[in-house]
Amino acid sequence: MNQQRLKEIRKAKGFTQEQMAKMLGYKDRSGYWYLENGRVAMTLEKAVKISEILNIDIKEIFSALYVEQNSTIETAKEGS
Repeated sequence: MNQQRLKEIRKAKGFTQEQMAKMLGYKDRSGYWYLENGRVAMTLEKAVKISEILNIDIKEIFSALYVEQNSTIETAKEGS
């Protein structure tokens, strides 16, 4: 996932990590921080909820995931 892009969108929409965490059901900011910084995997459920909160197309979240995963796979293949 392109964490930087998610962070940029969140900030552009005027949301703090604390607000996002609360809307996603986390007890504190750290739960969302881990998600936004790629420390935990993005689930479909979380991606849907984030896209609703930020009022963006879910493809903006998963397009970044798809590109990153495929880039990693291609890099691994090239190194073989």
